[in-house]
Amino acid sequence: MYRRMGFAGLFLLVAFWAPTVRGQAVAVAQVSGVVSDSTAKVIVGAEVTMTETDKQLVRTATTDLEGRYTFPNLAVGPYRLEVRTQGFKNYVQTGIVLQVNNNIQINATMQVGSISERIEVNATPSLVETKENSISVVIDGQRINELPLNGRQATQLIMALGAASYGDAGDTGSKTFYSSTRISVAGGQSNGTAYVLDGGDNTDAMSNVNLPFPFPDALQEFSVETSAVSSRFGTHPGATVNVVTKSGGNQLHGDLFEYLRNGDLNARNFFALTRDSLKRNQFGGTAGGRIIKDKLFFFGGYQGTRNRSNPPQSTTFIPTQAMLNGDFSVITSGACTSSGKQLTLYNPSNGQPFAGNQIPTTSLNAIALTVATKYLPLSSADQCGKVTYGIPITGDEEQVIGRIDFVQSEKHTLFGRYFVDAFKNPPTYDGKNLLTTTQAGNLEMAQSLTIGDNYTFGPGTLNSFHATFTRRRDDRGPTDIAINPTMLGVNMYSAVPNFLLLASTGAFSTFCGTCAPGHFNVNAFQAADDVDLIRGRHQIGFGFNLVRVQNNTISGFQEN
Repeated sequence: MYRRMGFAGLFLLVAFWAPTVRGQAVAVAQVSGVVSDSTAKVIVGAEVTMTETDKQLVRTATTDLEGRYTFPNLAVGPYRLEVRTQGFKNYVQTGIVLQVNNNIQINATMQVGSISERIEVNATPSLVETKENSISVVIDGQRINELPLNGRQATQLIMALGAASYGDAGDTGSKTFYSSTRISVAGGQSNGTAYVLDGGDNTDAMSNVNLPFPFPDALQEFSVETSAVSSRFGTHPGATVNVVTKSGGNQLHGDLFEYLRNGDLNARNFFALTRDSLKRNQFGGTAGGRIIKDKLFFFGGYQGTRNRSNPPQSTTFIPTQAMLNGDFSVITSGACTSSGKQLTLYNPSNGQPFAGNQIPTTSLNAIALTVATKYLPLSSADQCGKVTYGIPITGDEEQVIGRIDFVQSEKHTLFGRYFVDAFKNPPTYDGKNLLTTTQAGNLEMAQSLTIGDNYTFGPGTLNSFHATFTRRRDDRGPTDIAINPTMLGVNMYSAVPNFLLLASTGAFSTFCGTCAPGHFNVNAFQAADDVDLIRGRHQIGFGFNLVRVQNNTISGFQEN
């Protein structure tokens, strides 16, 4: 089946005396305030600058007739605020760290003096949210790395922030990325949460769950916003999860890491017979710095995951050699049933019992004999045909992220970020033991590319644009080893050459409904633009968000 689906969402937001002027195009914050003297008289025409200290990116504004200034669309990170005006000492405030969706007010009180003198405020200020109505919690990079995350999956941070619970499996599973999850936040639907990565949509449009996020060392901030969320995040009715990746700076920074989980190093669970056999290694590193000082910056990172464990053991029953020879005397004696009741086998063609419960081999189905002798293990240790087997599950993963930030001028900045996550859990069938076919293999890859462009036309006119492309590929199914009804001698058409769904009542089965080959590939294209106008005490915001989804699905569910 091939299915192509497209949709476009276009919205226009105009807000006077706006509580929030914040673009969806990039993960940003806003700072505003009033400049006054020691008598609380406002100062008109003061020059106010905000400097992002890692990249030395400078934004400048001038106070209006009411002494107000506003800096919308500031990238998250550390800042220094400076105020200059004739007849007063320079005002400098450091230690300002802006987080995702901050909308704060910082007022500056000037003191009379020479412009060559300065007042320095070095203590980290208490940044109070004064305009945003929604409830938002932000986890910074240090806490992202310090909080315990099983498998280092960033979505578990949603649970750590509270008011969240896991929903049912829903559409997650073999048709979505392995780490996708359904989480209900503040009573919302479990597939009603919007996921944003560096301002770009990071939602799997096939099922409205999350696409994978980068590993913790590559994340700068992680926020969850609920209740009265800005209409600029209006794609889903529940919460908005906003994630920002790290970027480079003038100073070189990075890390190397190795995380090990090994059951041999842990105490045995009191109720378990053996120790946990999982052996998981997660290793990698990050690096960020400058290519051109104050102009061009880079950041990159890698994480590899290797999972190994003893497979869970399953028990089933298969024909013994005696049964293949027509001897069912053990079965009919009651030795293999809990009741111990003896049975008699009857010939269906004439209704007469088989002598000694012996079925002539000429009466046995040739196709069934082929399956039992060529594709099932021989049960010799148990007279009833009981066998124990396990299907190994690996689940190796590779994550790579790269980001470039370019400061073309004080007015114009650009960035580009690419992230790829590849997951491999190959099928294990080797052409000999069909019992190992009941677990489908998955080869998955998710990619995300975001390009952002911010331009300041003047102190009161700003534009933020970004384009995002995401692709999620999920190739599900068995190995390429041929096994189907046709090759066993069944006179039928086999649409799938490597699929044989077989169930024996009370005994073994092969393959499964979702073990059939399937391709679930989703491409999403997004373009968004936000324009912010500041005119005195009025702020006007408008823009659009356009998303087109291409859902390419081929499913062989029980096709044979």
